[in-house]
Parts: sequence; structure tokens; C-alpha cells
Amino acid sequence: MNVTLKQLQALVLVARYASFTKAAESMHLTQSSVSLLVRDLEEALNAKLLDRSTRSVALTEIGQDLFAGAERILGDVSHVVTNVGELVARRRGRVVLTAPLVLSSTFVPSVIAAFRSRYPGIELLLKDSLPDQVLPQVANSAADIGIGTFGSTPDGVHATILFREPLAAVFPIGHALAEKAQLNWSDLRDMPLLALPRGSVLRELADNGLIAAGLEGEPVFEATYVGTLIGLVKAG
Repeated sequence: MNVTLKQLQALVLVARYASFTKAAESMHLTQSSVSLLVRDLEEALNAKLLDRSTRSVALTEIGQDLFAGAERILGDVSHVVTNVGELVARRRGRVVLTAPLVLSSTFVPSVIAAFRSRYPGIELLLKDSLPDQVLPQVANSAADIGIGTFGSTPDGVHATILFREPLAAVFPIGHALAEKAQLNWSDLRDMPLLALPRGSVLRELADNGLIAAGLEGEPVFEATYVGTLIGLVKAG
């Protein structure tokens, strides 16, 4: 017995549309080709599957039994093909990842190493950026994925929380703050502060924390990069 998927597809579509013409259009074949597929299937099974007349076409009792199984087979094949397509897509391609400079030099490298080991056929590019440049790059499709700290996300961008961590204060060794195991915002009262510039989401978080503790005042110095602030603190 030599039954093909195309023959089963022809039978299912003819039965579904009750029309050879519509089935042929769906399969991008001629009507005579679809009719031949069904006839070959009937000959292979040695059974009449369709009752044909000049005005209608309908499944026979045997055809109805075969129809249910044929639909299931075609559905299973479609599912398998889709899964294979998705698997192939994960093995070839190009992904652009953007992250702030600090994350790009600490958290991201191990992620890239693990990704390249698992998907060696996918080209992964890293754009190490300023924190406030990450989200715009994803929003305008300059990057596929962004990792960072975001206050909110625009329409068309989906956000998933990867991890949470506290903001940290950096101060010289031997500073009075070093005696505390954990700092509260109120501990920064009367301390000269260095901060990222306004407009930065991290600066916004810091300002909100200071205001909530009843502290106000401008930082004595601002810098765009966290590394620059750390270097200034180290210099006293």
C-alpha cells in the first residue's frame, strides 16, 4: 500500500470544502490533479471514499472513518515540521544584545560564553552602551535584547525581570560608613555625594531614595560613567 501525505491532504480538503475546485485552489493545483490524488488514494485502499455527483461531493462511511485519522496525521506532521523549523531558527541567525558598560563587563560575559557554547551557529553581537541608551536601541530595533535598569518600557517592548539587587554606595576604605553592615538613605545625611547625571534611571532611583529620607541637595560632582565616579571616590 502506497499512501502519500498529499493524497490524504487532498481528501481532507475536498471533504472540508465539499468541493474539488476549492481544494485545488488551497493546494495550488489543478482540479484534475486533486481528483487524480483522491482516485489514487481510493485505488491504494481499494475503497470508495467520496460520493460524487454533478452538484455535490460527500464522504462515504469509509471516507468518514479515514477523514478523522487523516486530519490527525496531517496535524501531527505540521506540528513536527513547525518544531523543526523553530529548532533550525535557534541554530542559525544573528542576535544583537545591548547592556550598560558595567553589566557588559561583569554579568554579560558569562551569559555570552554559555550562549555561544549552546548555539555555536548563532552570531551574537554585544553593544556595550550607556544605561540610558539600552532601551532606545531595543525600541528602534537597533538591538534585539537589552539588559539594564528601566523605569518603564514603551509600547512594543516587553520587559522581564531577571534579578533584583540593591543600589550601592562606594566610599574610601576607612570611611565612617564602613562601620555599618548595611546603609540606609538617612546615613548619607551631610555626606558629599557624587552621582550620575539627571535623566539617568539610576540617578532617579537615588534621588527618590534621598527625598523619601528627607534629604535634599545637589551632588558635589556628576559623571556619566559609574567607573568615573568610583575613580573620583578612590582619589578622595
